[in-house]
Amino acid sequence: MNKEQQVLLSLLEEVDRLCTKNKIEYYLAPRLAVHAVYGDEMPKSPLAGGILMKLSDMERFRLAYLKEERKDRALESMYENKRFPGFFLRYEDKNSLCFRMDEGRNYEYPGIGIDIYPLRGKESSRKLHLWLRCLEMGWIQFCDGRSQKFTWKEKLCKLPVAILMVGGRDRLSKYLYQKLYENQKECKGKDYVVRLKGATLYYPKKIFEKTRRVELEGVSLNVPDAVDPYLKIWFGKGYMNKLTEPYIPSMTVITSTNIPCQEFLAKYSGQVKTLVKERRDQYNKDRKGRKSREYLDWSWNYVKLKGEGVNLAEVYTRKKEYLLNLMENRDYPRLSEELKDYDKIMKKYLEAGELYAPDQEIFQIYLQLLLATGKKSLLNKIKKFS
Repeated sequence: MNKEQQVLLSLLEEVDRLCTKNKIEYYLAPRLAVHAVYGDEMPKSPLAGGILMKLSDMERFRLAYLKEERKDRALESMYENKRFPGFFLRYEDKNSLCFRMDEGRNYEYPGIGIDIYPLRGKESSRKLHLWLRCLEMGWIQFCDGRSQKFTWKEKLCKLPVAILMVGGRDRLSKYLYQKLYENQKECKGKDYVVRLKGATLYYPKKIFEKTRRVELEGVSLNVPDAVDPYLKIWFGKGYMNKLTEPYIPSMTVITSTNIPCQEFLAKYSGQVKTLVKERRDQYNKDRKGRKSREYLDWSWNYVKLKGEGVNLAEVYTRKKEYLLNLMENRDYPRLSEELKDYDKIMKKYLEAGELYAPDQEIFQIYLQLLLATGKKSLLNKIKKFS
């Protein structure tokens, strides 16, 4: 292991020790869990440190740490830091550096650390959910507006947050933390909610009913017992590919174990401000270029999608008589298996804003199958394009 990996592993060991002492449940985040269960070494990225906790346990962990606070460690959240970029915790090593230029001075102690994400419950009403989501989204944009994209609707969320900031940013950060905690600490439904940058995941509660101990570089840590569905929800079916995925250091992240983060900020504060400003200016200058690249990527993906559609149409044309026969005999299980690829490409076309129907007879068979198997939401989406 390199020094950065050693720091990350020591932080994980400390979190495990504190959780065991206070009977707090936690689970390695999937990027670490896949290495612990199926690999034999730490991931190389210094940003790979992540843990999931039920929201009530996350708050217990925060309070437990405050009783045993260490000089060389820090635990940050919206409650302690008025510029913290979201509703989670970050446990950090003060004797190292992990500074992200895209995020600026969001962290008071930007050392190598572990992000602790809450497994949230759903709010008691739709109205309350929308209001809290609006405030949370607006807060994230004020703290971390350059490292992720936002829709025009999400950008409107900044307005109520800006108004509430008149009463003081520090006061608002504590208020938001408490409100989110109070309204999301209990999970009365079937799923927990995990909010990440650019993604919201839903985890069935049963996945976290049991835990098991696994070893990562000789350190015993917790993962859900149902680890495969846990990894699949986060990464998709190809989660095993994460073991061989090459690590490419980010050009916008400065990492080191040779200088404490506070010393770095004190010594190079002027240069840091210049770097962050230059990065922001370059980001704005590259906006047109990014749009051009995105358009070229979209064009190429669109061409590939069309080619896939043409090839699949030829395959199903040859199977048409067989499919008609299955439909006539109402053999829906076999028909579902035969139209599995048709179903996949239909969903891709719908995402691209189009309908996949090269052959009307096969298309009608597919619609009847959706009706027979009760897939009404997909059927309604298709009808909007028909």
